Amino acid sequence: MNSNTVICACNGVTAGQIEKAVQSGARTFEDVQQVLHIGRQCIKCRDMAEFLIEGFAEDYEQ
Repeated sequence: MNSNTVICACNGVTAGQIEKAVQSGARTFEDVQQVLHIGRQCIKCRDMAEFLIEGFAEDYEQ
């Protein structure tokens, strides 16, 4: 997935921003939500964001 892909349209949060949040220590949707304010309106992005967070977390744990 391209790092410029918008995951949360309500707040314009991209996959790259989520990756950076995970690099900085965020490991759950709630962690990322606090940093990027993702999913505070319609929450349609939650499933995709959680998928990305889990994948990025695996990458940075190794």
